[in-house]
Amino acid sequence: MDLTQDKTNHWVIPRVRTIPRPNQNQEPTEISVGIYTLDIAKINEVEQSVIIDFYLGLQWYDPRLAQLMCDRHLNSCQQQLDEVWHPNIHIINQRQLTKEFKEIVEINSEGMVTYRQRFHGEFAAHLDLKRFPFDEQLLKLEIMSFSYSPKEITFVAGEHLNGIGEEVSLVNWSIEGITTESHSQYIKPEQRYYARFDYGIQVKRYSSFYAWRVLFPVALIVFMSDLVFWLDPSQVIPQITLATATMVSLITYQFVLRQELPRMDYLTAEDKVIVGAMLLVFIALVESVTSINLVSEGYPLLALGLDETLRWLVPVSFVGLAAFAFWV
Repeated sequence: MDLTQDKTNHWVIPRVRTIPRPNQNQEPTEISVGIYTLDIAKINEVEQSVIIDFYLGLQWYDPRLAQLMCDRHLNSCQQQLDEVWHPNIHIINQRQLTKEFKEIVEINSEGMVTYRQRFHGEFAAHLDLKRFPFDEQLLKLEIMSFSYSPKEITFVAGEHLNGIGEEVSLVNWSIEGITTESHSQYIKPEQRYYARFDYGIQVKRYSSFYAWRVLFPVALIVFMSDLVFWLDPSQVIPQITLATATMVSLITYQFVLRQELPRMDYLTAEDKVIVGAMLLVFIALVESVTSINLVSEGYPLLALGLDETLRWLVPVSFVGLAAFAFWV
């Protein structure tokens, strides 16, 4: 948001209040909000953003404009937005936003004011990727008035106006529904609350693609390391070569996958599986060295017993780890 500094060096938010609010000595002015999503082009996990194309509609009643008729033969007229009272809304999580229509409102003979605008652009998205790639997200459009508090205006959802188009180009996600919430937000520089309205789109990631792309290759690497326990402990070179190759493969694969996600201060479910797989592969490497030493010191039966135990323990541990990481 744009802030300016007054003579007392306090940061303030510029407000537009040249025209008094309708019925300002009575109850809060009700603002009906309708958002129709035309398209969701992309969700970018690395940039924590989403590109959305949508219509925004606002309606409020201003009895002072009931007799304002541009043409007596018409049922309504149009005025510039700045020529009438309006709630001075801003989309606070927008990054790059484009408006398609002129800033005008339509006024009917009863004083109902309607504002329509089409927006397209990039918005900040607070994505929770802890369960990636089996995650669900809530994509929000955060609308706030920088002039009025909840005691002065009230945002209400225009249920007949909210919706999502049928031909959305978003890939790898399914749209589960929409949510609306009217509340307030405290702005610390001004030390006051402003009215806010959130429109949310619930989306769920298609996980089957990532299951084959992530879980299946990692499982193959872990099971490949398990072959160490099926080799004769006396075969030193094959055991060390196999254990080392699987460790290098898993580390390389992990670096490639991390390019698709932002650097976060927590582990995703995918990260937990890969870290656990690394630990199991490392155990295979340590066990191969241990069994070789046991054979060289004259304990071949002990080495074989250790192999027989771990050849089943490692794959079972990996399956349990994956189940815990993704479904708990």
